[in-house]
Amino acid sequence: MHLSLAEALEVRGGPLEEEEIWAVLNQSAESLQELFRKVSKADPAALGFIISPWSLLLLPSGSVSFTDENISNQDLRAFTAPEVLQNQSLTSLSDVENIHIYSLGMTLCWGADHEVPQSQPIKLGDHLNSILLGMCEDVIYARVSVRTDLDACSAHIRNSHCAPSFSYVKHLVKLRAPLDCRGAFLKIPGLRVPACPRARSMVTKPGRNHSMSALPHL
Repeated sequence: MHLSLAEALEVRGGPLEEEEIWAVLNQSAESLQELFRKVSKADPAALGFIISPWSLLLLPSGSVSFTDENISNQDLRAFTAPEVLQNQSLTSLSDVENIHIYSLGMTLCWGADHEVPQSQPIKLGDHLNSILLGMCEDVIYARVSVRTDLDACSAHIRNSHCAPSFSYVKHLVKLRAPLDCRGAFLKIPGLRVPACPRARSMVTKPGRNHSMSALPHL
C-alpha cells in the first residue's frame, strides 16, 4: 500500500536524508514526465493537482505518484506556485510543468526541513541545493525543467555510485508498518489509542541558520 511523504516523515520524526531527496526527486520527475506524455496538450487541466507532502505518494514498487484526494483539509498555499496564487492565465503544458516543478521543489524542501530544530543548519550538497533553488524560483520561466531534473539525477547517480532511486523510495514505504499496527489497534473494541500528531504544515522560520541560506525557509 502507498504512503504519502508526510506520513512517512511523521513516523520517522525527522527529515529526508540527502540521498532520499535525490531519489524522490528522480522518481517524481519520471512520474511527471510520463504524465506529460499521456495528457493531451489541449487538456493540461487534467494535471490540476498540487504536489505537496500529502499528495506525493510513495509506492511499494519504488515509484512515485500524485493525488488530489483526501487533502482538502491541508493548507497548500506554501506549495502553490506564485503565478497560480496570482490567478494568472496559464494554459500551456509548459506552464503546467513549471507549476508542478515549483510545488515539487517546495515539497522536497519541506522534507529536508521536517522536524529539524531551528538552531540546526540544513546541510545539502551544492549540486542538490542548486537544483532545489532552480525549482523554487518565483519567476515561472526561470525554473528548471523536468528534463533538467532528470539529467541532474542521472549525473548524481553516476558520480556518487549510490543505490538506484527506487530502492530509497521502497525503504521509505516500509516506514508504514507503525501506521498499520496503529490501525490494527484501532479496530480492537474498547481500546483507545491516541491519534498520531498531524504532520506539521510548512511555516516560516526566520531564525533558521541554513548552511545553504538561499533555500526557501520552511
